[in-house]
Amino acid sequence: MLTIELAQHPEVKRVVLAASPHYRKHKAFFSVVETVSLTGTYWSGGSRSTYTAVRLADGFALGAPQYNPPQFGGLTHAPECVIPAGVAIVETGVFCGKPATAFVRIGPADAAKLLPQSASQICGNAACR
Repeated sequence: MLTIELAQHPEVKRVVLAASPHYRKHKAFFSVVETVSLTGTYWSGGSRSTYTAVRLADGFALGAPQYNPPQFGGLTHAPECVIPAGVAIVETGVFCGKPATAFVRIGPADAAKLLPQSASQICGNAACR
């Protein structure tokens, strides 16, 4: 995981703003992974996560479903999704009543396209270069 200053990485900022147009923080977290577990999509202790898939080619964003907690008929385990090529998954939401820092997750094949200068820091395998 890497903490990114959005002013220095306009491509990442574009992806975050596509997922959450009112995002006002200056930083975001960035990680190269193949799958994402959709956890915390229901309110719990003033926190809730929202997941959005953003197509890198044109910035089209599509939100993931929100699930009820298990005690109210929701899933007993978090759904896991594979990140397709050309798509970033952005986790935003609320943490303890305040806007959460965005977390951008991207597949190894697309990491170098979004952060070419930092790809070797984030992912050590050849697929990220």
